[in-house]
Amino acid sequence: MKAMLKEQKGYWALVLHAHLPYVRHPELPEFLEERWLFEALTECYLPMTESWLRLREEQVDFCVTLSVTPSLAAMLTDNLLQQRYREHLDKMLQLAALEEKRTAGDEDFAPLAALYRQKLEGARRLFQDDWNSQITEAWKSLAQSGHLDLWTSAATHGFLPYLTESSWTPQIRTGVRQHKAIFGMEPHGLWLPECAYAPGLEKVLAQEGVYCFVVDTGTFRNAHPGPANLYQPLEVGAQVSAFARDPETSHQVWDKKSGYPGDYDYREFYRDIGYDLPFETVAPFLSGPNPGDTGFKYYRITGDTDQKEPYRHDWAMEKVNAHADNFVFNRETQTASWRDQMDLPPIVVSPYDGELFGHWWYEGPDFLEAVLRRLSSSESTVKMTTPRRYRETYGPGPSGRIAFSTWGEDGYGKVWLNPTNDWIYRHLHRANAEMVALAKAFPQARHEIKKALNQAARELLLAQSSDWPFIMHTRTTVEYATGRLEEHLQLFWKLARSLRNGQVDESALAEAEWKHPIFRDINYRDFAGGSEPEGKPVLSPKRTNPIGPIWMLSWEYPPRVVGGLGRAVADLSKALAARGVPVKVFTCAVPGCPDREVIDGVTVIRLPVPGTASDDFLSWVWRFNFALLSGVIAESAAEKPALIHGHDWMVGMAAKEIRRLLQVPLAVTIHATEHGRQRGIWNDLQRSIHNEETDLSNAADALIACSNYMAKEITTLFATPWAEITVLPNGVDPANLMAAPGKGYGMEKFCDPGDETLFYVGRLVPEKGIQLLVEAMPNILSQRPQARLIIAGKGPMMEELKEKARALAVEHRVSFAGFVDDDSRNRLIGSAHIAVFPSLYEPFGIVALEAMAANTPVIVGDTGGLGEIIRTGENGIKVPPGDVQKLAEAVIAMLQDREGANQMAEAARRDVDQIYSWDVIAEETIKTYQRAILRFGTFGFLAVEPADEKVG
Repeated sequence: MKAMLKEQKGYWALVLHAHLPYVRHPELPEFLEERWLFEALTECYLPMTESWLRLREEQVDFCVTLSVTPSLAAMLTDNLLQQRYREHLDKMLQLAALEEKRTAGDEDFAPLAALYRQKLEGARRLFQDDWNSQITEAWKSLAQSGHLDLWTSAATHGFLPYLTESSWTPQIRTGVRQHKAIFGMEPHGLWLPECAYAPGLEKVLAQEGVYCFVVDTGTFRNAHPGPANLYQPLEVGAQVSAFARDPETSHQVWDKKSGYPGDYDYREFYRDIGYDLPFETVAPFLSGPNPGDTGFKYYRITGDTDQKEPYRHDWAMEKVNAHADNFVFNRETQTASWRDQMDLPPIVVSPYDGELFGHWWYEGPDFLEAVLRRLSSSESTVKMTTPRRYRETYGPGPSGRIAFSTWGEDGYGKVWLNPTNDWIYRHLHRANAEMVALAKAFPQARHEIKKALNQAARELLLAQSSDWPFIMHTRTTVEYATGRLEEHLQLFWKLARSLRNGQVDESALAEAEWKHPIFRDINYRDFAGGSEPEGKPVLSPKRTNPIGPIWMLSWEYPPRVVGGLGRAVADLSKALAARGVPVKVFTCAVPGCPDREVIDGVTVIRLPVPGTASDDFLSWVWRFNFALLSGVIAESAAEKPALIHGHDWMVGMAAKEIRRLLQVPLAVTIHATEHGRQRGIWNDLQRSIHNEETDLSNAADALIACSNYMAKEITTLFATPWAEITVLPNGVDPANLMAAPGKGYGMEKFCDPGDETLFYVGRLVPEKGIQLLVEAMPNILSQRPQARLIIAGKGPMMEELKEKARALAVEHRVSFAGFVDDDSRNRLIGSAHIAVFPSLYEPFGIVALEAMAANTPVIVGDTGGLGEIIRTGENGIKVPPGDVQKLAEAVIAMLQDREGANQMAEAARRDVDQIYSWDVIAEETIKTYQRAILRFGTFGFLAVEPADEKVG
């Protein structure tokens, strides 16, 4: 056979890529986006399959490579979607009958209506009768007879170079595993999604037994050590061969103007009765509330005009034959030319999206059949082959190295990474890191835990699909793509958090398994990789309780959030609970919330407080403390805490009294001081608060500060030795920065296209320095006229800030969002070009940490905890507090140097993962509790006994 092949001038390899995103919605009787599959079956997959079966029956010697993505294969073998497709065909046949009746007597349209009915009947016969709704069995049969080489792809068509490398093996291995399960054979190659290659992928392919893939033309032209020949494979490492897309055949078939599909006699794609007829006529045959395509199209391209002429199928078939003749002639000329320059016969590889043939180019399947017939002729000097067969005959090709590339616009990845979609990757990367940690933590999971881990892996793979950023870029069904991405990540994090808590979220698991039953043989362990020894966990899913119950006192707790304290208490509580520490949080009641509930393993007890804080602030604080004291004492009848943890002075009275009455140690976190907030003590109210802070700090068995700055302030103000203060920073949970699907609003509410967005969120009070940012706007706008400042939050300075913006004539570039809910905050902070927090006083600055976690570049005032978090030029920029000029210069510099800003944002995100992770902070907090318990057990009783009973 090898000698026979060498006698030929050359070879042509047709590689068709069949892919659709996984769209399955059992929650609704029909769903608009499911029509993507139905239309592809009717117009592309079934016509091409019918053609191949016909050619095989006629004993035509042909071979084609068909890449079937795992997501498409999963849908094609899904009973629900098979049933819905049969119902879709029945509905379309009803429309065909109505169309034949409507067009009866019309010499132009009646034959077309009859043609469409016949094609629909043929599709139903092939799908339902011949192959029992299993079109994949037809492809398997064609592969077994040697007419098809079947390739697979990454599991969900993830854009691999933009995913973390720990996702490469799960994506590729899952795809290979499913291919074997569905087709009963090893894949003959693998289609890299979007033909996107990155160095190192060849090792994963070889590991999974795959040795062929396709890359774009420019990849070979820029190969190392020199340009590679487009018409032979290139061995890129591990004996894996890359094949280059031929530019000539790509142009002839893909080009909309000079390519074959643009011929004026071919059918016009954009004229459909779904738009031409009254909506009420076609509405029963559509799946949505708006006009759409039905597949009944009666016009030809005609020309570059809106006046379209009726379609003539016979004319189109004449053009099909003429174009097939031309295509084959060109291949013979092309291969003959290259054969004279090569030692081996050249191979011309023509990779195309499968949906081009039949959907976009209606006559495409007929064209392909005509080409296959001509090339099978004994008179042809070009023979058909496949990349796999050519490689087996002539070897893997010369060695070389190629760099990152895709077959997208300009050969790079800007379609999948640009301002319309770049926000998704930080969420994908964090979820992937969590999946890796879970996989290593549960090396041999069983039963429900194993099911939850496998489903979490499914949700992550589905979120990684390249279709979602592509749709966002093309601005077609953006809402659907965004909703799908967020849905998968929300389900992933529900499962991940519950696994960390040691108790599977059965509701989330049931929902996810019902909606997304893809990849039956998935194995979550694929995410574990080989960097850690088998069975060695890097995270403890459920630890034995290292200390007794911890009871926290806090005046705010979500959904009551005034500043950063409430979120910090909530996140710390959850992280402690995930480590087996029983945590109860006592806080004030919130309308609409239950008095007692368990959230992420934390028991939250909300206590009613008479009156409101705005009546008489100090009086309300004392009433709140009495409510805390009563609630804790009542709860202590059932159990006793190992330690009380109070947060700030507003719980001080109750905290001290609980320590005395229950004889338990007290840990206190000082999140801010009255002296720092007011930059001095100026009146009796402030003096009262300062005295409470002093007493609470002195009563603590463990005193915690959120930054070195706060530790210094505590030492100075309360005469507490530095050695007695533990510095534990606040952290951030990346999962909290995901907006719920369909919830909240983003920058589009305030901005125009092209705006450079500056975002501030926080209380509108003098110490936050927001007035400085407004004052900097004239200077900023003089250099960056597209800058727009969005201020989110509320506070006593609101009207003053608005008046300042008017006085400075910048009100048209400053937007006041007011209070924003968490989902809107997440969308805004994640899509801003810069987050700016020009604080004059900031004990820690958790909102800056949230911006860093959202991968948004930050500029901060060099004060307090902010000055410790940010390292100028490395992970952000800090400016002297109160310096308007320096603030403006920093904003302008960051807007001018986007690449540098992005590098700083990436460094900031790494800091979040490595320094400000609640996992790390919770571990250190437990150690602090243990020291406090030991200290109290040694001599704490002296401090809780009444003064007149003390010994000595």
